Amino acid sequence: MNDTIEKSRPSIFYAKNSQSSVKSVKNKGNDHRSKRKNDSLQSNSKAKHDRIETFKVKSSNKTIKSSKVNLNLSDEHDSPWQKKVKDNDQTPTFGYDEYRQKKEETLVYSENSCRAVFKHRRSAIVKLFITQEMTYQFKDLINWLVKQRLGYDVVSTEQITKITQNLHHGGVCLIVKKRIPLSLLDYLHEHDDRVRDCILAIDDVNNPHNLGGLVRSAAFFGVNGIILRQTNLLDSGSAMRVAEGGIEAIEPIKSDDFIVSIDILKKNGYQIIALLPCQSKSIKSTELSQLQFKKKVVLIIFQQINTKLINCADNVVHLSGNDNMSALNISVAAGIVLSTIKYQS
Repeated sequence: MNDTIEKSRPSIFYAKNSQSSVKSVKNKGNDHRSKRKNDSLQSNSKAKHDRIETFKVKSSNKTIKSSKVNLNLSDEHDSPWQKKVKDNDQTPTFGYDEYRQKKEETLVYSENSCRAVFKHRRSAIVKLFITQEMTYQFKDLINWLVKQRLGYDVVSTEQITKITQNLHHGGVCLIVKKRIPLSLLDYLHEHDDRVRDCILAIDDVNNPHNLGGLVRSAAFFGVNGIILRQTNLLDSGSAMRVAEGGIEAIEPIKSDDFIVSIDILKKNGYQIIALLPCQSKSIKSTELSQLQFKKKVVLIIFQQINTKLINCADNVVHLSGNDNMSALNISVAAGIVLSTIKYQS
């Protein structure tokens, strides 16, 4: 009867241990087993408070069965990068620390975007995922990763799709460290000796595809910096894919107050030009062909017209459409203006 009661009682497992429990173990005398238990409790004591868990003893058959389930987890149901953590001093990969990963690392995918990262800031690369078909095209990157003792994995197309959550990955994906944006004063200090300069100030453009298109046009026409309130938008995998590597060639500049930033740029000799998304009768603007540009230009791009920024601009410009189409996509319109700035200045 007593044996049956004892078996039904739950066993108590001390998951964490405090100093008080350690002291109680020391007072048990010089018994060898208690001393060993004391040492293990001291080494495992990391939490500030004790936590006691209770569980019923499982039969040996059930224990074996549950261990088989854990061992037979297939890659088809788990993200492959949950299994890529190594116990060494290399830079942590995705799955090692989720908060740190979101704060410090991001994904870059598509062929041109990954090549641009390797060209401009290869030191930021943490890990590569690539399909077998793409290994020959990226053999220089793979060789460099091997020399640097960084990880790369040859995986299936389905696995990269699961990692990127995007079908347009091109069979290659990099985990990279995010870039640290500059302040406007730091940017001006670093490029004080430039005779010509062009900066894009993007206001309230949050769509990653539009943002990527703007960055691609900016990189094509030699823009050196992009001012944003939220520079982390440039770390979007979709924005980087659409930009086709253009993000790597342009400095991100963080500004919490566009009005103050524009005033600073004016004092440093920049011409401030605001581009209207479409011609407006209530706002006085100039046709693009009639505008003259200085050697240093800031082009303000709107998603929705910001009258405060309009009032700060030296010139307001519009592109004339017709009854069939009165306005262009914002990235296309910006590309037309940037091409005019480039060839006039």
